Amino acid sequence: MSDSTKMTHPTAATVERVEAGAGLAGASTSDSQSTTSAPPGQAVKISDLLGHGQSAAVPLRHLKELAGLPGREVRRMIQAERLRGIPILSDNINGYYLAGDAQEREKFIKSMRGRAAEIVKVAEAVERGTIGGE
Repeated sequence: MSDSTKMTHPTAATVERVEAGAGLAGASTSDSQSTTSAPPGQAVKISDLLGHGQSAAVPLRHLKELAGLPGREVRRMIQAERLRGIPILSDNINGYYLAGDAQEREKFIKSMRGRAAEIVKVAEAVERGTIGGE
């Protein structure tokens, strides 16, 4: 990615990429508030809407607008791209972004593994619990 993503506001760079047609597979818009989705058969890649590094994070609400899709579908697409090895990271404050460096990626991996361990602990505790009068 070029230095052009190092703008004052990360969403501005994303909007410019989408307006230029990079994010929506050739669909062009002149209004940054547009929610026009890609034509049928031409899928939006969420990673095309993201910049590198946490400072370029894009909130889900903006990704929904840019992609013209509901949040559930955007999150499903993020999951699918992650499973193909695309390093889409996120935090609970700023939103989604591509890994800017190995340190950001490792921090995210550590966080995800910690969350997974907590989920397993809860599942095991509920499994050990009783239902009603058992």
